[in-house]
Amino acid sequence: MSSEFSAVTIDRPTDVFVEDRGAVRILSLSRGKANALSTEFAHALHNAALAAQEDPSVRGVVLTSTNPKIFSAGFDLRKLAHATDEEFARFVRVFDALFFDLFLLGKPLVVALTGHAIAGGALLASTADFRLAAEGPGTIGLPEVTLGIHVPRHYLEAMRTTVGEQALTHWALLGETMPFAEARTLGAIDRIVPADRLIEEAVGFAQRLGAAPSEVYAAIKRDLRGSAHERALDIQPDARKAFVESWFSETGQRGLDRALAR
Repeated sequence: MSSEFSAVTIDRPTDVFVEDRGAVRILSLSRGKANALSTEFAHALHNAALAAQEDPSVRGVVLTSTNPKIFSAGFDLRKLAHATDEEFARFVRVFDALFFDLFLLGKPLVVALTGHAIAGGALLASTADFRLAAEGPGTIGLPEVTLGIHVPRHYLEAMRTTVGEQALTHWALLGETMPFAEARTLGAIDRIVPADRLIEEAVGFAQRLGAAPSEVYAAIKRDLRGSAHERALDIQPDARKAFVESWFSETGQRGLDRALAR
């Protein structure tokens, strides 16, 4: 750890490790081996993000993982693949709130990808203002089409403004994950750095972004993303319905079972 920053651990109540380095708040996913996203985990991350938003001492946020190999492997299929309609609907509502509050977070948000960001992990990464990734074997992408499941359309609408059409088309239609280096050539990742410098680089970048007046940064960010957010909200009910129906369809359930069997 660089001596330039003083680290203060705030809390670790529900698998989100929260740490301050100067005026930068680090939120580290730390749930099990893969940071699989359950309703409770998504809710805890959402609360941590909102706390950073409301804390006047926080000038920027870094979202990362304590696992050097995996940022997040996506939704927790063991809990959600065969959830009840009510349980899955609650998860979708919670993840929607998390996704769009990160997408419009009023402070700089930098994602530091330690390793693989798959499916829901790629969705989370795509909410950030900038994405840094560690050198190594990490990959990113959306395999939903290979499982027979829709990528929620309201997320795609938002992601066009962050990772761009070219990367999004590759991820969504090919259903393959790609190395970070390839994602960088498509504009979906901004910088690749040595793994042992990832957090330091991300914190320094967030610190640089946070030097701008907070209200100005937030206003420009909303100007850049507001139209996409409005379009996403317009289609959200139909997009949710299509996603949930595909999840519980015969094709989707077979795909989820294959994923669980791996």
